[in-house]
Amino acid sequence: MKEISKKGEQFYSHWEKQRQKKWQYVILHGTIYWGLTVAIASFLINSHFEIENMQVSRLISSVVAFGIGGIGVGLWQFKRMDSIYLGLNDNDKIKTGIKDIESGQIWSYENLKISQDNEGTLIVQNELFWYDKANISPTELNECFNLIMDDFRRLQKNPDFEEFLKNKEVTVQIFDNSENEMPLIKKRIK
Repeated sequence: MKEISKKGEQFYSHWEKQRQKKWQYVILHGTIYWGLTVAIASFLINSHFEIENMQVSRLISSVVAFGIGGIGVGLWQFKRMDSIYLGLNDNDKIKTGIKDIESGQIWSYENLKISQDNEGTLIVQNELFWYDKANISPTELNECFNLIMDDFRRLQKNPDFEEFLKNKEVTVQIFDNSENEMPLIKKRIK
């Protein structure tokens, strides 16, 4: 899952539940919120807001016509919201990454490089290192480790990745920019 704001997380959680009720969303947002509102406005405008020009048959035909049209509007809104949701969760990218890891490849995701060693331990490494100094303080190393762990925790929110991790040990390694083969930090986290 990509890094998102608090408001984005609220949208993600809300839409995760909402998308399970597609037709309820389409009818409510398309037919009722949009269709009924436009039908009544159209009816009032066509009757010039005069009671003697208002006919029940016109109101009914307007509600039916815009209600049916509202289904299309509701579907369009649903697809638009769902595409935003799918853009946030990276499900397809994560499934492909899991296959890459299982086949012995290194998978790059956000700032993480993830691979699996011969014993089945998952190795999580940083792809970027933000400090170019020769002497890096322990505070800076811990900050880097925490950033990597934040990225990894967001990835763990994905149900497929969570299932993949179930019986795996995980080691996090932090490398600097110097092509050094010894990690600056190496911690087993699971």
